[in-house]
Order: sequence, then C-alpha cells, then structure tokens
Amino acid sequence: MKKLLSRKRSWLILGILVVLVVIVGVGLNRAKKQTATAKKQYTTYQVKRDSALLLKGKVAAKETITVETGVSSTGTLSAINVKNGEHVEAGTVLMTFHDDQVQSQLTEANQTIAKTKLAIQNDQKAIATLKKAAAQPVATPADGETGSAASSDGAAADQLQQVQNTLAADQLTLQQSTDSLNQLNGKLNPEVTAKIAGTINIDTASNNNSGVPSMQIISDGQVIDGQVTEYDYLKLKPDMAVTVMPVSNADRFAGKIMTIDKTPQTATPTTGGQGGGSEVATYRFTVQMTTELTNGFNVQIRIPQETVRLPAKSLVKDGQDRYVYVVNQHKVHRQKVEVQKEDGYWRLLSGVTLKSRIIANPSQHLKEGQEVQTDVD
Repeated sequence: MKKLLSRKRSWLILGILVVLVVIVGVGLNRAKKQTATAKKQYTTYQVKRDSALLLKGKVAAKETITVETGVSSTGTLSAINVKNGEHVEAGTVLMTFHDDQVQSQLTEANQTIAKTKLAIQNDQKAIATLKKAAAQPVATPADGETGSAASSDGAAADQLQQVQNTLAADQLTLQQSTDSLNQLNGKLNPEVTAKIAGTINIDTASNNNSGVPSMQIISDGQVIDGQVTEYDYLKLKPDMAVTVMPVSNADRFAGKIMTIDKTPQTATPTTGGQGGGSEVATYRFTVQMTTELTNGFNVQIRIPQETVRLPAKSLVKDGQDRYVYVVNQHKVHRQKVEVQKEDGYWRLLSGVTLKSRIIANPSQHLKEGQEVQTDVD
C-alpha cells in the first residue's frame, strides 16, 4: 500500500514538473519573440509626391508654313518680292508669275472682241439703213400691182429682223468675250501672298526644276515641342504648369502645357524594361512660355507630379481594408488608408499626410503603440 502511494506521488510530481517546464518554455519563447521584435530595426518610408518628370523638348516656332504657289504648270516665275530673313505680314506678295499660255489666250480674246465690235458696227449700220428705207414714202401701185408691193414690204421687214437678231448675237458674244478677257487678265500675272505673319526662309538650292525656290514662313511666337512616351502620357494635362530648362545653361523659365496630341508620332523600339522589347509609342505635346529663346535650342521640361505612391510591402491587409504603421516618436500607430492600384503600384488617396514616416517592412508581430527602432534613429 505504501509503495502504491509512493508511486502515485512520484507520477504527480513528474506531471507537475512537466507542466512547469511547458509554461516556462512558452514564456521564454514569447519573451524571446518580444525581445526580437523590440530589437528588430525597421525600414521607414517618408510619404511624398512622385518625383517630377523630366522630358525632352526643343524650342520651335508656333507654326512653319511651306509656301505653295498653286500656279499653273505653264506659269513661269517673274519676280521674288521678298528677301531671305525678311519679316512679312499676312497678305504680303511673295512671288509673281507670268503665264505664257494665258497670254496667248488673251491675244485671241482681244482679236475676237475687235472682230465682234466691228460686226456690231456693221449690224447697227445695216439696221439704220433698213429703217431709213422703210420710212421712205412708197408710190401708189397701179392697178394689178398691189400684191407685188405687199410682198416687197414683207421682205424688208424680214431682213430687218434678221439683222437685229444678228446684232443681239454679236452683242452677246462681245459680253462673253469681255468676261473671259477679265478672267484671263487675273490669271496672266498670278501673285503668291503670305498666309501668316512671320520670317521668310528661302532655300534657293532646292526647287522644282522651274526656278521656283523652296520658301517657308516661320511664324511669330514660339512653343516648346515636347515628347512623352505612353508610360507617362496620362500624367500630362492641358494648362499644367511646368518649368523649361535649357540644356546649355542654368536658366529656368515658367510655362504651361497647351496641347497634347492624341495620335502617336513614332514607335521607338525598346530593349527590355517597361517595354519588354516591344515598341513604345511617343506623343507630341506643346508648352507655351512668355520668354523667347533661340529656335532649335534643346530643353528639359520639368513636370511636377501630384500623385503619391506607397510601397506595396508597407501595406497590411485586414479583411477588405488596408493599413500602414505610422512612426511617431519611436512608437507605431496603425492607420487605415485608402489606396488604388495603378499600373503595378499603390496610389494613396487618403489616410496619411505628406512627410509622414511609415514602416516600409512591417512584421506580423507589430502592435499598436509599440516602441520600435528604425533606420533613421
């Protein structure tokens, strides 16, 4: 009996010792985890707007127009009325031509008019003669000659009507010939005028084998021609304020985006990166500024960004909500944020303010109000 009680007591003591070992082990493990968590140094990220875009651009005239003569192939250049580098206003006569074919048509038209005028004079004389003859008294016919006299009067009336019809036809021909002459006069020496105000650029070495030089009008005023790829296209908006920076000096000029093309200009082959080896579409946009620079200058266009991105690893998901840990005086505060996934990154909509510092690599053991060590300590 004593041996049985002693054995039970031994098992009881052993059980108690096992329980104590388990309790101590769990406590030590928790303490170890807490110590490890407390000692872990966390990387932080300062909430800030995206870096400004730096895009390439070039100073250019607002508009460059190639002068089109629009003159018939039979026309020849007779005068260039402007000089290279000269400033002209809209409507200024740039070039004058002479059309030899029109000249021949004018000669024919003048001959036709002269002949028609002579014919009209003859018609008018014939009419006057016939009317005068009709006004003369006619002798009383003898008996039996009544029919003959009536027949003579009828023939005279028909003749007068025929001459009057001829006169009307000749007068119509004269009017048509005169109208044609006026039109031909306008085509004889056609003039090419400037459609816009600007500076003349003449390239005498380039012509169409007819002696007509290549001529352009470079408009007054300037724009910056910029290029943006499809990856940054949606970051540009009309009227957005930008900074124009010439690459040749340290000057800075204020400007704003005026236009953004909807159709790409070129497709540039890429070798990996975002394009993955495919072609990247490039779009033209223009910037207006009040300061004038030299046409052709290369510039950089600095475009500030309003978007705020958060590192994906800084976000902790809890159900449908997402949180970040904001660091303040070495302690963390769990803060709910509104974010939106865009093109592989998380865009901050609300929840934390700019310049806030958040934990970039939170662990599952972080607790509200916990004191932590960070990379900025």
